[in-house]
Amino acid sequence: MTPHTILGDTWYETIATYDQRRRFTFYGAIVPSFATSSDNIQINPYRSSYVNFKKLLIACIIAAQRGGTEVVKARVSNLNIKVKGKTKEGVIDVLTQGDRMSNMAMVNSMLDTFPGIKIISEEHLPTSNEINPIVINRSLFNNDAFSTIPDDINLNIDDLVIWIDPLDATKEYSEGLTQYVTTMVCVARYGEPLIGVIHQPFVSKTYWATKFGIDKQLLSLRHSFMSPNNPVRLTISRSHKGNVEQMAQNALGNVSIIEAAGSGFKTIQLIKGNADIYLHKTYIKKWDICAPNAILKFATEGTLTTINGDSIRYDFESDFVNKDGVFATAKSDLVTIRDKFAHY
Repeated sequence: MTPHTILGDTWYETIATYDQRRRFTFYGAIVPSFATSSDNIQINPYRSSYVNFKKLLIACIIAAQRGGTEVVKARVSNLNIKVKGKTKEGVIDVLTQGDRMSNMAMVNSMLDTFPGIKIISEEHLPTSNEINPIVINRSLFNNDAFSTIPDDINLNIDDLVIWIDPLDATKEYSEGLTQYVTTMVCVARYGEPLIGVIHQPFVSKTYWATKFGIDKQLLSLRHSFMSPNNPVRLTISRSHKGNVEQMAQNALGNVSIIEAAGSGFKTIQLIKGNADIYLHKTYIKKWDICAPNAILKFATEGTLTTINGDSIRYDFESDFVNKDGVFATAKSDLVTIRDKFAHY
């Protein structure tokens, strides 16, 4: 194993294992009850038992930005598009070089910085030793951007799960609709969102929010969270919509529908005040919604839940597919509207 030094601490590389039963890649230390003899699971004995919260936040931001750099590079060089299959709704699901390289950059960045931490990523692709670890020096640690985050919060690594979406809105990315593209990192603790990072690589914008402090540019957007438009503006998927448009009209009557792509992009539209509600009816993966959930939870007075109003769990052992739809808003006075969708 190759040691890396960050802020005086020594960290070590760790392992990755693809779970054929659940069709995603998990990395790091695995709880014994979840392992089988066929899983080829190892536990890194050199992992640290605790993680500094501020260091974890900064690493998540840098990982998302590293992934974004790879996404942009692949877009202008070689997309190398492959078909993974079809979604439940019959939409072709593609994989690009941007997905591959972003996944490698993001996952390896986190693994080299926090060995033993559990990571669930959308893509089950090989890792690489060529990715440099994230070096969080004292200047970065004390940067004014993180001045609201306490320095001395340390979390048990076994309580944490990182959810990574290396390229949200891949279909649109392959079509050149890069405005919808984001990379996302989310940290969950005890199954609940703790850190959310959404990065827009083609406009170089990054948004983050945590339980202990939020991105300062989100503070400047708080005026956007106040009152909804009339009619209510719903943002829905342009490619995975199901019958959500008809459901919205049945529940609310006069509504304005805004078709868009990517959960990250739709969440940004909510926090900017460009849409009032994000509604999704069909199946959706949790790496698509964990970071949006964290940002709406900590940076706004809104919410992200199932359509029925249930909280979504992000435990390591939980199903990685949310089958009960998504209702999200940044505006507190719209949360009660969710009840109108329960009958549809």
